[in-house]
Amino acid sequence: MPRLTLILLFLLAPAVFPAMAAGVADQTFPAKLSRDERLLLEQLVCGQKLGVAVAEIDARAFDANAGKANYADVKCRPHARLKDKPLYYVAQCARANNQWSCGQSELETRVALKDRELVIRPGAVEPNVAYEAIQKISTYGYFQAKSLDAALQSTCNMGMGDTADLIEISCKRWSITVSFWCPKTPVPTACPRVIYMNERL
Repeated sequence: MPRLTLILLFLLAPAVFPAMAAGVADQTFPAKLSRDERLLLEQLVCGQKLGVAVAEIDARAFDANAGKANYADVKCRPHARLKDKPLYYVAQCARANNQWSCGQSELETRVALKDRELVIRPGAVEPNVAYEAIQKISTYGYFQAKSLDAALQSTCNMGMGDTADLIEISCKRWSITVSFWCPKTPVPTACPRVIYMNERL
Protein backbone atom coordinates (compact mmCIF):
# COMPACT_ATOMS: atom_id res chain seq x y z
CA MET A 1 0.00 0.00 0.00
CA PRO A 2 1.54 3.39 -0.98
CA ARG A 3 2.63 5.56 1.94
CA LEU A 4 0.41 8.48 0.92
CA THR A 5 -2.59 6.14 1.01
CA LEU A 6 -1.58 4.95 4.49
CA ILE A 7 -1.27 8.53 5.71
CA LEU A 8 -4.76 9.33 4.43
CA LEU A 9 -6.09 6.22 6.15
CA PHE A 10 -4.62 7.35 9.47
CA LEU A 11 -6.28 10.76 9.20
CA LEU A 12 -9.67 9.52 8.00
CA ALA A 13 -10.09 5.97 9.25
CA PRO A 14 -10.60 6.54 13.00
CA ALA A 15 -13.94 8.25 12.42
CA VAL A 16 -15.07 6.33 9.35
CA PHE A 17 -13.47 2.89 9.63
CA PRO A 18 -12.30 2.34 13.24
CA ALA A 19 -11.48 -1.36 12.73
CA MET A 20 -9.42 -0.60 9.63
CA ALA A 21 -7.47 2.08 11.50
CA ALA A 22 -6.60 -0.40 14.23
CA GLY A 23 -5.37 -2.90 11.63
CA VAL A 24 -3.16 -0.36 9.91
CA ALA A 25 -1.74 0.78 13.26
CA ASP A 26 -0.55 -2.78 13.94
CA GLN A 27 1.86 -2.41 11.01
CA THR A 28 3.74 0.57 12.44
CA PHE A 29 6.78 1.11 14.66
CA PRO A 30 7.71 3.65 17.37
CA ALA A 31 9.59 6.67 16.03
CA LYS A 32 11.24 9.77 17.45
CA LEU A 33 10.38 13.38 16.82
CA SER A 34 12.78 16.30 16.93
CA ARG A 35 12.20 19.03 19.50
CA ASP A 36 11.02 21.36 16.73
CA GLU A 37 8.54 18.76 15.48
CA ARG A 38 7.12 18.27 18.98
CA LEU A 39 6.71 22.02 19.41
CA LEU A 40 5.04 22.28 16.01
CA LEU A 41 2.54 19.50 16.74
CA GLU A 42 1.83 20.98 20.15
CA GLN A 43 0.94 24.29 18.52
CA LEU A 44 -1.05 22.75 15.66
CA VAL A 45 -3.24 20.59 17.91
CA CYS A 46 -3.26 22.13 21.39
CA GLY A 47 -1.88 25.66 21.42
CA GLN A 48 -3.34 27.63 18.53
CA LYS A 49 -6.98 26.58 18.84
CA LEU A 50 -7.30 25.36 22.42
CA GLY A 51 -4.71 27.32 24.35
CA VAL A 52 -3.35 24.32 26.27
CA ALA A 53 -0.06 22.44 26.28
CA VAL A 54 0.54 18.95 24.94
CA ALA A 55 0.36 15.99 27.34
CA GLU A 56 1.92 13.31 25.15
CA ILE A 57 2.76 12.48 21.56
CA ASP A 58 2.95 8.93 20.23
CA ALA A 59 4.97 9.08 17.00
CA ARG A 60 4.98 6.10 14.63
CA ALA A 61 6.66 5.07 11.38
CA PHE A 62 5.69 2.60 8.67
CA ASP A 63 9.26 1.25 8.51
CA ALA A 64 11.14 -0.13 11.53
CA ASN A 65 14.32 1.60 10.34
CA ALA A 66 12.72 4.88 9.30
CA GLY A 67 14.62 7.98 10.29
CA LYS A 68 11.44 10.03 10.64
CA ALA A 69 7.94 9.50 11.94
CA ASN A 70 5.13 9.17 9.42
CA TYR A 71 2.30 10.06 11.78
CA ALA A 72 1.67 10.94 15.41
CA ASP A 73 -1.19 10.72 17.89
CA VAL A 74 -1.27 13.95 19.88
CA LYS A 75 -2.97 14.26 23.27
CA CYS A 76 -3.48 17.65 24.89
CA ARG A 77 -3.50 18.40 28.59
CA PRO A 78 -6.95 18.40 30.25
CA HIS A 79 -8.88 21.65 30.03
CA ALA A 80 -11.84 20.62 32.22
CA ARG A 81 -13.29 17.70 34.19
CA LEU A 82 -16.46 15.61 33.82
CA LYS A 83 -17.63 13.33 36.65
CA ASP A 84 -14.16 13.79 38.16
CA LYS A 85 -12.53 12.53 34.94
CA PRO A 86 -10.34 14.70 32.69
CA LEU A 87 -11.67 16.21 29.48
CA TYR A 88 -8.99 16.71 26.85
CA TYR A 89 -8.52 16.85 23.08
CA VAL A 90 -6.72 14.41 20.81
CA ALA A 91 -5.80 14.53 17.14
CA GLN A 92 -3.88 12.51 14.61
CA CYS A 93 -1.20 14.16 12.52
CA ALA A 94 0.64 12.87 9.45
CA ARG A 95 3.76 13.86 7.56
CA ALA A 96 3.72 14.15 3.77
CA ASN A 97 6.63 15.64 1.81
CA ASN A 98 8.24 16.72 5.11
CA GLN A 99 5.15 18.75 6.05
CA TRP A 100 2.96 17.93 9.04
CA SER A 101 -0.83 18.25 8.86
CA CYS A 102 -3.36 17.31 11.52
CA GLY A 103 -6.92 16.09 11.49
CA GLN A 104 -9.66 17.80 13.49
CA SER A 105 -9.20 17.66 17.26
CA GLU A 106 -11.64 15.36 19.08
CA LEU A 107 -12.82 15.56 22.67
CA GLU A 108 -11.86 12.52 24.74
CA THR A 109 -12.48 11.41 28.32
CA ARG A 110 -12.60 8.29 30.47
CA VAL A 111 -15.73 6.64 31.86
CA ALA A 112 -15.58 4.79 35.18
CA LEU A 113 -17.06 1.32 34.76
CA LYS A 114 -17.39 -1.36 37.43
CA ASP A 115 -13.77 -2.51 37.47
CA ARG A 116 -12.04 -0.43 34.78
CA GLU A 117 -12.05 2.80 32.81
CA LEU A 118 -13.22 3.14 29.22
CA VAL A 119 -11.85 5.81 26.88
CA ILE A 120 -14.60 7.50 24.86
CA ARG A 121 -14.84 10.25 22.26
CA PRO A 122 -18.32 11.78 22.53
CA GLY A 123 -18.26 13.40 19.08
CA ALA A 124 -21.55 15.24 18.48
CA VAL A 125 -23.07 13.79 21.67
CA GLU A 126 -23.18 16.11 24.69
CA PRO A 127 -20.31 14.81 26.92
CA ASN A 128 -22.44 14.36 30.04
CA VAL A 129 -25.07 12.40 28.07
CA ALA A 130 -22.35 10.27 26.43
CA TYR A 131 -20.74 9.50 29.79
CA GLU A 132 -24.00 8.50 31.49
CA ALA A 133 -25.21 6.43 28.53
CA ILE A 134 -22.00 4.38 28.43
CA GLN A 135 -21.96 3.94 32.20
CA LYS A 136 -25.60 2.80 32.23
CA ILE A 137 -25.47 0.29 29.35
CA SER A 138 -22.26 -1.22 30.77
CA THR A 139 -24.39 -2.63 33.61
CA TYR A 140 -26.86 -4.41 31.32
CA GLY A 141 -24.77 -7.55 30.86
CA TYR A 142 -25.91 -8.95 27.52
CA PHE A 143 -27.91 -7.87 24.48
CA GLN A 144 -29.24 -10.76 22.38
CA ALA A 145 -26.62 -13.08 23.95
CA LYS A 146 -23.77 -10.66 23.14
CA SER A 147 -21.65 -9.32 26.00
CA LEU A 148 -21.72 -5.55 26.32
CA ASP A 149 -18.69 -5.66 28.60
CA ALA A 150 -16.69 -7.43 25.87
CA ALA A 151 -17.86 -4.91 23.26
CA LEU A 152 -17.12 -1.80 25.30
CA GLN A 153 -13.36 -1.61 24.79
CA SER A 154 -11.28 1.54 24.36
CA THR A 155 -11.49 3.63 22.34
CA CYS A 156 -15.24 4.12 21.75
CA ASN A 157 -16.27 6.78 19.21
CA MET A 158 -19.78 8.18 19.57
CA GLY A 159 -22.16 10.18 17.42
CA MET A 160 -25.82 11.05 17.01
CA GLY A 161 -28.02 8.63 15.13
CA ASP A 162 -30.63 9.22 12.43
CA THR A 163 -33.10 10.60 14.99
CA ALA A 164 -32.61 12.73 18.09
CA ASP A 165 -33.18 9.82 20.48
CA LEU A 166 -30.41 7.63 19.02
CA ILE A 167 -26.70 7.45 19.81
CA GLU A 168 -24.29 5.40 17.70
CA ILE A 169 -21.28 3.85 19.46
CA SER A 170 -18.29 2.28 17.71
CA CYS A 171 -15.76 0.41 19.87
CA LYS A 172 -13.02 -1.40 17.93
CA ARG A 173 -14.95 -4.17 16.11
CA TRP A 174 -18.34 -3.47 17.67
CA SER A 175 -21.21 -1.21 16.60
CA ILE A 176 -23.90 -0.40 19.17
CA THR A 177 -27.05 1.72 18.84
CA VAL A 178 -28.64 3.15 21.97
CA SER A 179 -32.13 4.67 22.13
CA PHE A 180 -33.44 7.15 24.68
CA TRP A 181 -37.02 6.37 23.65
CA CYS A 182 -38.06 3.73 26.16
CA PRO A 183 -41.60 2.28 26.23
CA LYS A 184 -43.25 2.07 29.65
CA THR A 185 -45.61 -0.79 28.80
CA PRO A 186 -46.22 -3.65 29.00
CA VAL A 187 -43.06 -3.91 31.13
CA PRO A 188 -40.88 -0.89 31.98
CA THR A 189 -37.44 -1.21 30.37
CA ALA A 190 -34.05 0.11 31.38
CA CYS A 191 -33.34 3.46 29.76
CA PRO A 192 -31.43 4.25 27.64
CA ARG A 193 -31.82 0.87 25.95
CA VAL A 194 -29.61 -0.99 23.50
CA ILE A 195 -31.54 -1.65 20.30
CA TYR A 196 -28.74 -2.86 18.02
CA MET A 197 -25.35 -4.50 18.49
CA ASN A 198 -23.13 -6.10 15.87
CA GLU A 199 -19.54 -7.27 15.57
CA ARG A 200 -17.73 -6.20 12.41
CA LEU A 201 -15.56 -8.86 10.83
